[in-house]
Amino acid sequence: MLEKEYTVTFEDGIFKVLFLKFIQYKRGLGFKYGRAIESALSRLNKKLNSYHIETPRLPKEVVEKLAERILPEASATQVKRIGLLRHFAIFLNNIGYEAYVYPQLYNVKYTSGFSPYIFSHEQISAIISISDSLGYSAISPKYHIVWPAFVRVLYGCGLRLSEALRLQVRDVDLKNGVLYIEKSKKNTSRYVPMSASLMQYCVFYAERMKLDIDGNGYFFPAPDNGRYGINTAQSLIKKIYAMAGIPHMSNGRLPRVHDMRHTFSCHSLEMVQQQGFDLYYSLPILSTYLGHQGIRDTERYLRLAPFKFPSIVEIERAAWDGIIPVVMIDEN
Repeated sequence: MLEKEYTVTFEDGIFKVLFLKFIQYKRGLGFKYGRAIESALSRLNKKLNSYHIETPRLPKEVVEKLAERILPEASATQVKRIGLLRHFAIFLNNIGYEAYVYPQLYNVKYTSGFSPYIFSHEQISAIISISDSLGYSAISPKYHIVWPAFVRVLYGCGLRLSEALRLQVRDVDLKNGVLYIEKSKKNTSRYVPMSASLMQYCVFYAERMKLDIDGNGYFFPAPDNGRYGINTAQSLIKKIYAMAGIPHMSNGRLPRVHDMRHTFSCHSLEMVQQQGFDLYYSLPILSTYLGHQGIRDTERYLRLAPFKFPSIVEIERAAWDGIIPVVMIDEN
């Protein structure tokens, strides 16, 4: 059956098979179209069913309604949904169905005032301390061993959550202290060196877990020896945040798990400055370490309030000093 090729269940309706064929078509062109896109399309399918459309067609008024922002979703999520809608409509037109294509000219443009939460060194210490205090769970016997190591690697290597969850035992070189991140965002692979202290902890962790360092399997295995899901990991880490006394932000939520990666970037740059390295040469190295495809991506990780990390603001001033010419003003 066609449904067996997908990880997300699609609600029955006149668009169900068309959505499944659309995913199959995109994958045939080389696009990943993984679980996240499957889930987004499944939600669109369910929403379309609520309009009780009798024939598989996409009227303009329905498409425009589906394109509207659903608060409190992020504007980026809205833009992605519009993109999927547009591509799905083009696909329908190509196979002979009537569908309104949302104009690319009218794509949502937005500016985000979002700033990542940057944890202090004391807060990171508190988070690690709380993870170390996790108790034994009969449901998940290795729970109290896995998560202290997971939190350390997540912060200590600045990994994306999905990268840490996907780590295989074979990807972790405990002799040289290097992680191999295979085909992550934008299909980019990279090597990520660990600090000496983190490597030592990972060796200790592997011994406690009795991992076969030359074998297969996940480095942070779930109870069934598979891997933990994104939602499970986010929920647990947010729980650790709360236990560590991390304050809620202005939106009433705890910081994101991804903010650990932003924090790693800022703490790394701070350490670079303290050790007297040149920022001009250090930023490209940090960018490569994070798996970014350019300095601009890394710069977004370094949006800081001057009162929080004044030393880094001074680094930026020093980097620009001598580059921007002084304009002399003739007062006469």
